[in-house]
Amino acid sequence: MPDIVEVIKEQHQQVDELLEEATHDGVDKAALLHEVHRLLLPHSEAEEAFVYPTIRAKAAEAGEDVVDGAVEHHQIEEMLQNLLRGDPEAPGYDGTIAAIVGELRHHVEEEEEELLPILAERLTPEEREEMGRRFIEATTGAMPGHEHHSRNELYDMAREQDIPGRSTMSKEELAEALGEA
Repeated sequence: MPDIVEVIKEQHQQVDELLEEATHDGVDKAALLHEVHRLLLPHSEAEEAFVYPTIRAKAAEAGEDVVDGAVEHHQIEEMLQNLLRGDPEAPGYDGTIAAIVGELRHHVEEEEEELLPILAERLTPEEREEMGRRFIEATTGAMPGHEHHSRNELYDMAREQDIPGRSTMSKEELAEALGEA
């Protein structure tokens, strides 16, 4: 059951791990940042489209925090896009990565401590599950339910549907391809 609170926290962790890796020397920072961007943009859009409005509807007192969260999304997105346009060898590149990491961790902490508990407390388990399914679909393009399959299971499903390129796809890519099929 994909509870919305757990789905969001898992995606936060995934992005944090990629950004942490991007702070190390000897890695392809640009590739890692492109992956962060690929994950973060639909995550932010889904939160702003239906998660934040639900929080605001369930707890009017959280309105300012919801607005702050959206502003932080846009600030992080702008910083990330500037990095993606830049040269990883340029002075200040690593400092900008560190700034993004700090800003994102601040945002995640506030969201997980102040906003997500509203969903956990004020939505029924069924509502949280339905919102989790919707969030997964919006952020990954995968049909709900595929996120809990192993890569091998997804590969077998892709083979049954004759999805080209399946042998070189990651678990996430297989889930996305199955969602599009």
